[in-house]
Amino acid sequence: MPHQSEPETDQPQSRTGSLRKRLVMTLAVALTPILVLSVISAYLDASKGLDSRRANLLLLADASLDAIERSIDESALLLTLHKDDLVSRRCKGVYKKLAEVVVPLSNVARFDTEGVAICSATSDAGWTLPNPAINERLKRGEQLIRTDTYYSERTHEWLFAILLRLDDSDEAFAGSAGLELRADQLALLSRGVDLAEGVEIALLDDRGEAFGSARFAKVDSDWIKQVEKSQSAELFVLTNKGGPSLDVVIKPVGTGNVFAAISRKSPGFWSEFTLRPITSIGLPLIAFSIALLAVWLAIDSLVLRWLSRLTRTVRVYGAGRYQFKAGQTFDKAPKEIARLARAMDVMAKDIGERDQDLKLAIASRDAAVREIHHRVKNNLQIVTSFLNLQGRQLQDPKAKAAISAARHRIDALAIVHQTLYQNERLEQVQMKPFLTGLVMHLSEALGMEDLGVRVTQSYADVMRPADDAIPMALFVVEAITNAMKYAFDKTGGEVHISLAVDEEEITLKIADNGRGYDAATLSGQSDGSGLGSKLMKAFARQLSAELTIDTQEGKGCRLTLVIPEAYADQS
Repeated sequence: MPHQSEPETDQPQSRTGSLRKRLVMTLAVALTPILVLSVISAYLDASKGLDSRRANLLLLADASLDAIERSIDESALLLTLHKDDLVSRRCKGVYKKLAEVVVPLSNVARFDTEGVAICSATSDAGWTLPNPAINERLKRGEQLIRTDTYYSERTHEWLFAILLRLDDSDEAFAGSAGLELRADQLALLSRGVDLAEGVEIALLDDRGEAFGSARFAKVDSDWIKQVEKSQSAELFVLTNKGGPSLDVVIKPVGTGNVFAAISRKSPGFWSEFTLRPITSIGLPLIAFSIALLAVWLAIDSLVLRWLSRLTRTVRVYGAGRYQFKAGQTFDKAPKEIARLARAMDVMAKDIGERDQDLKLAIASRDAAVREIHHRVKNNLQIVTSFLNLQGRQLQDPKAKAAISAARHRIDALAIVHQTLYQNERLEQVQMKPFLTGLVMHLSEALGMEDLGVRVTQSYADVMRPADDAIPMALFVVEAITNAMKYAFDKTGGEVHISLAVDEEEITLKIADNGRGYDAATLSGQSDGSGLGSKLMKAFARQLSAELTIDTQEGKGCRLTLVIPEAYADQS
């Protein structure tokens, strides 16, 4: 069954939208290398800015860092110089000498081979090294070790120690000597040197604990690990909740586990460190966006606006209004589109002329076909008259019945042709009025109303090709004729004809409430091979349809003709 497709009203808009996107995407792809280079430049500028900030901070704190490193190195050197005194356990004497030189000094001690203090300048002996692993390192041969910071229960201070290995005359491990330095006092050494405004120096241990800082108490231990790995100064940004961010440069102090943290406020948004990378990527990004916007607006004003108008013009021409002159409305359009509009005007004029010629030709053809149908109907009526005359001269009842049956079928054919030439369209038949008119003519020809037979009809409003409608009509004629001949007695009855359509098939049904018969005797033949049965089967084959006969004596008869969807679509 043919289906009428809905007009795709949104398709032109979607196509113009697609054109806009494709053109903008093309420009975006073309400009992308510039944007990528800008991103690389911004990254390099940002890296350069970080290096500049790190170098600047180190330069500002250079003298202070030297003071801290010098103090630690002097402490290690003095420990080595007083090695013999410490071997002799003169810890207090050494402490008095060094306290005047080493300001952060907290204690001087001598340890045995197990790390237990056997002499201590500022406390009783007997305490052990804070980390037994350090003593094991000294046993394995390390000469000088700087410990991690640790909290001393003896002095209630954070300390870190410098330990020196001691050997006996046989160069065997004989214990160690060490100095304990106050971490906060060591950090204060940086304050003795003039620092740039806003710069602060603090000491860190390998856990990130800060000493001598008023800005932070601890930093991320991962930062310390990164500096330990690189053994060079690294810049980090410390974000404070509710306060300004800090630039923190962490640098190893000497070769031990002590680190210096130089800090100051991070430069603001308007500093050259921030603006330089933003400018590197921002200006090309702005230019990139402006270019895309310009192309977008240009496509709208120069192309899509006129394409939309051309689309409306095409729809006007598609509706058959070929006299519409579109070229005059495109005077302000780009020359190429204006030429296209004028070409469409010429095309519409030519199509209109050909359309008029075709309409005249079709009208002439339809008139000729209607005339043919009319003449065929008249000729069939003449044949019917001849059969009537011939039948009156016959005496044999069977011969007269055969002539009468032939006359009825020819009458039916005449009715079909009459209905066709009265139909508005010849190649397609509107089945509802076609079958309604056919049954009304047939009812009058057979005198169904006079015989008390009522006809009811129910048809789907569907179009069918004429080659399809004719065998369906003849099937209806044959079925109703047979029902009038065999189904009813003098009391009359009812015949119902219906046509239904769904997605899979077309179903034609003719049912009566007459006497009903065995299917084999439907046409008055014991073997079901009468002419009426043969004709209905032939029409069913012509339609590639399935014919079903349901009949039961006393309950009427129903004929069902099912035309499959495949045949309907092919028709």
